Amino acid sequence: MGWLSRAFGGDARAPGDVDSALESALLAVLDRDLDRAEAMLTAAVRLSSEDDVAYLALARLYRMRGEVGRAIRIHQNLLLHRDLRSPLGRIAMNDLGADFAQGGFLRRAIACYEQVLAQDPRDLVALRALVRLLPDAREFERAIELARRLARAEGRDASASEAALRVAMADAARAEGRSEEARKAVKKALRQDPDSVRGWIVLGELEAERGHARAALDAWLRVPEIDRRAGPQVYPQIEATYAALERTRDFEGWLRGLLAARPDDHGARLALARTLAARGDDEPALAELAGLLERGPDDLEARATLGRILLAEARDAEAAKAHRELIEALERQGLLRARESLA
Repeated sequence: MGWLSRAFGGDARAPGDVDSALESALLAVLDRDLDRAEAMLTAAVRLSSEDDVAYLALARLYRMRGEVGRAIRIHQNLLLHRDLRSPLGRIAMNDLGADFAQGGFLRRAIACYEQVLAQDPRDLVALRALVRLLPDAREFERAIELARRLARAEGRDASASEAALRVAMADAARAEGRSEEARKAVKKALRQDPDSVRGWIVLGELEAERGHARAALDAWLRVPEIDRRAGPQVYPQIEATYAALERTRDFEGWLRGLLAARPDDHGARLALARTLAARGDDEPALAELAGLLERGPDDLEARATLGRILLAEARDAEAAKAHRELIEALERQGLLRARESLA
């Protein structure tokens, strides 16, 4: 054991057994001292080369630090003498899958998790990983099958997760030019989960591509009904569609209806300010922005919109003041280095 004491400079912190080394490694990780954690785990595997837990912990540490190759080698070595029918063997294979996933080896990662499921069809780690990874490999039906299995194992309803996968399927089909297939997938998703914000957004985009403006508008109008925070994702499309239908004023009326129901809706009020400014009603637009900035002085979107309106109106002194206040807000939020620190 003299080598270990010498390695730590005779430090009394040098571990005397595997349990002490693992305990010290845990404390080092909690202290975010990954170098010391590595030293403790290395000591643990040298103290007992048969302790798989120490090897698993060391490999996870390497993956945490981005040293995926080293993690892969440890897991592959462990699997040379561990059967997948054993719990530790399945842990090692799951961890190897995580190594491959982090390293960008998608197919290898999927293969690892599938091997685990072949031994234990209810392994939650493998199920969750495959539900996440299979869509990237365009294996949506398999992902849906496993999402159902995962939901059963966790005792919950699978509708929302299955719907999310069908929306992802629609996105992929649309990107490949299979618009009708995409439309069928997203409609099925919305039957399963009518509150899927992403589903309504995608359906609106698909209907707009078909030239069905009213159907697109109906889809997009559902988004803020479900989640006001998601409204800004569709306000520009809704405004453009109202304009295409020659109902420009209806967009303003619709926004005012949203604000009557919920006056603190930041996104709707900002959208109203922008549409008023675009129409040339600058003073009402500025009044809306003033209300936003009174409630949130560091509201970057409102400050940027204020500056643009003032610049467009050639109100140079006010615009300069607005942009100076925008810079100060950026500095307060740590998004821009304070001028004093640059001197």
